[in-house]
Amino acid sequence: MSEQGGSPSGLTSNEAKEFHSAYMQGWLGFVAIAVVAHVLIWMWQPWFS
Repeated sequence: MSEQGGSPSGLTSNEAKEFHSAYMQGWLGFVAIAVVAHVLIWMWQPWFS
């Protein structure tokens, strides 16, 4: 098997940065939805109160 150098994923540096940006944006969106859901549930039925 011939090695071409670069990353194990086969992505270029710019492609990896673009993928990372999209991944982080999705992760932050998921966390934001989770936080809102937890706040709404806590407002409905508080725990630790």
